[in-house]
Amino acid sequence: MTLQQLPDDYVVLDLETTGISWQRDTIIEFGAVKVRGRRPVATFQQLVNPHRPLHWRITQLTGITSDMLEPAPDLEDVLPVFLDWCGDDALIGHNIARFDIRFIAVAAERLLDRPVPNRVIDTLEMSRAMFPNERHHRLLDLIQRFGIADVEEHRALADAEQTRMCFEWMRAYDRERLGETADADTVM
Repeated sequence: MTLQQLPDDYVVLDLETTGISWQRDTIIEFGAVKVRGRRPVATFQQLVNPHRPLHWRITQLTGITSDMLEPAPDLEDVLPVFLDWCGDDALIGHNIARFDIRFIAVAAERLLDRPVPNRVIDTLEMSRAMFPNERHHRLLDLIQRFGIADVEEHRALADAEQTRMCFEWMRAYDRERLGETADADTVM
């Protein structure tokens, strides 16, 4: 992917889920940052009631409890609102191609009888392509390597914002590497 193919308008998203299987598990939190002209302009954050108890490991990782999810709306109510909010923007996420978009696509087919046609850009894949000699490419590795943060919060909106910053950091890095001038005020 070349810089000319990277959009200036996009949505960065992250999900928290009941587990890692998009076939058995479900979404418990949406977090997203809408970007226009490479600048964040809006956010979306919503807990979702999974109608099942959370495994203690999910609570330990995210801080989300079953009590927090009990009053939250159902996925069938949140998903169409979220997809409408995203519109036809490119969807960017860290490991989105193998994780987040699969959860969303399965839910959209099951609940809304429609596909999710948005273009998907994965910052995990970008990192692997740009830094093949680095051993790890987790979001935590990127935010530390790029000097963005010391910790990953494992909450959807915070992780979406860190992913946005990683995406813009890699865009600026690639421009520098190619000898192009990056607008410093649009990177973060």
